[in-house]
Amino acid sequence: MKNSGGELKMDNGKLINEIIGYEPNINVGVTSEELKKLIDSEEKNVDVLDDDLSAKRFYHFIVCDKKREIKPLFRALRNGGYMISLVDMDDNELYDIGFSALNRMDGMLIAKKVHSWNDW
Repeated sequence: MKNSGGELKMDNGKLINEIIGYEPNINVGVTSEELKKLIDSEEKNVDVLDDDLSAKRFYHFIVCDKKREIKPLFRALRNGGYMISLVDMDDNELYDIGFSALNRMDGMLIAKKVHSWNDW
């Protein structure tokens, strides 16, 4: 996997699906058709996010494989939701926006949205 372009390895695909889990009725936002094919199942609602994302507190998970503005992604996540990024993002910017519990695993960044007091 490359941090610059977010190339997806098969092992990361399995890990992403394990992180998201297998509960029904989970809303997942993704930034590419490739990710949608990887995650899509009958039990999950998977949407490809467009550039003018305006959803608020809808997605349980957002999976990112390209550079995006972070604030709309934060706004679209439910409280307690997770962003899984295949591209490198600035920790300080993520903390400033309101993400917490940043973890890196196998080249992926996993960030949790704890609260939404600054949902812009």
